[in-house]
Amino acid sequence: MKKIRHYCLAAIIQGALLTVALPVARAENAAAEGYVTRKEYEELKAQMLAMKKELDALKKEREAAQKQGNVQNQAIAQSHKEVAPPESSRGQAVADMHKQVAAEVSPSAEGLEGLLGTTKFLLAGWAEGMFEARNGNVSTFSASLNPLFLWELTPKILFDGRLEIEPSGGGTNVNLVNAQISYLLNDYVALGVGEFFSPSNVFVERFEPQWINKLPDRPIGVYHGVLPNISVGAQVRGGFPIGQTRVDYALYISNGPTLRAFDARTAGTLDFNSYTDNNDDKAIGGRVGFLPIPGVEVGYGFETSKPGFQGTTFADLRALVQSVDLEITRNSDLLKGRINLFAQYAWSKVDHAVYDPDGSLGFGPLPLTAKRDGGYAEIAYRPTKLDIDFLRNLELVFRWDHLSAQPSGLGDPSETRWTLGLDYWLSPSTVIKAAYEWDKPNGERNRNTLFFQTAMGF
Repeated sequence: MKKIRHYCLAAIIQGALLTVALPVARAENAAAEGYVTRKEYEELKAQMLAMKKELDALKKEREAAQKQGNVQNQAIAQSHKEVAPPESSRGQAVADMHKQVAAEVSPSAEGLEGLLGTTKFLLAGWAEGMFEARNGNVSTFSASLNPLFLWELTPKILFDGRLEIEPSGGGTNVNLVNAQISYLLNDYVALGVGEFFSPSNVFVERFEPQWINKLPDRPIGVYHGVLPNISVGAQVRGGFPIGQTRVDYALYISNGPTLRAFDARTAGTLDFNSYTDNNDDKAIGGRVGFLPIPGVEVGYGFETSKPGFQGTTFADLRALVQSVDLEITRNSDLLKGRINLFAQYAWSKVDHAVYDPDGSLGFGPLPLTAKRDGGYAEIAYRPTKLDIDFLRNLELVFRWDHLSAQPSGLGDPSETRWTLGLDYWLSPSTVIKAAYEWDKPNGERNRNTLFFQTAMGF
């Protein structure tokens, strides 16, 4: 049997030599044509044999190392079984190791710089330029820049702030409009603190930017002491689905408005522009919106507060502001375009009080339950489904807005305005507006106004 193996091995070697020899023989026959010589062949053959010996030696060394490693691993496993501590001791050891590692990798200045380097910052906002010619006033041009700063420190920690920059007289006015830090608790709850847009005033929160507002000016009914515009405090807001519908909500606590009580024309009205509180009572408010079908939302908002100065006879008066709003956006094949309808109406009430009770201010005593109301309705149509670009970029806008008289009856008369506007959209965020407003306060001359405005969002 051993001899047979020798014969087989000899046959294999001979076959290999023949395989190598055949091209060599061809090389010898073709030496005259520039192929390898016999001497070169012998050198190549010797190199191949040497490489084979080295390869065999490497294989043997690897096999030996593997056997030795298996023996060592078995010995280590056995030693672990013999000296393994109880489960509680191992848990304590792991905890101690975690503490040590955490201490070694605690945030340093370099680590903080690395964190800040991963945050996201966006500068947005809008710019506008307007010409206004109001009856009884000098016509004038105006301009403003409203930069909006958005910073994402982490996916859950956000900041948003806005400035309003506009020329005034011989200088420039810079006003802080809002500045809020938000924390996203989960998909349904967000917490915010700072200076934020009052959720009950839908126009201010959603439509005030001039490239979103479809008319050059703003409706009077939601600005002049009927609804709050800006609140300083804390809020919680979010939304959640209910079947095929959706509900969104916002609740807040903030510094309350101030009661005007020392002037005959404004007695009983609320000043929402005083962002510092005048007593220890805080305003509580919010809004709940319901979306029964896509493109339709109805909402209810409120705010309750004590607006009187602490330590005065008005300290216990309570004010209540309520509002309802509607937003509809629909695409119509029949009208070949899109229709937007926005509306909001609000009512404010201050408890009964006697203003200037001793007559020292010259207009009292004036007993009064102060009530005001106001709102607006706006409809816009844009033929987005027409084939002609020029017509498709036009948008026709109509708005009605109203503000009731001052509660005392001595201030501004009730005012109702009608505004017709035509917009041309140069891009989705750049618009040119032209509008004419019919404004005839009761008992006063008209304040009809012609507007031209260009606004660009960025």
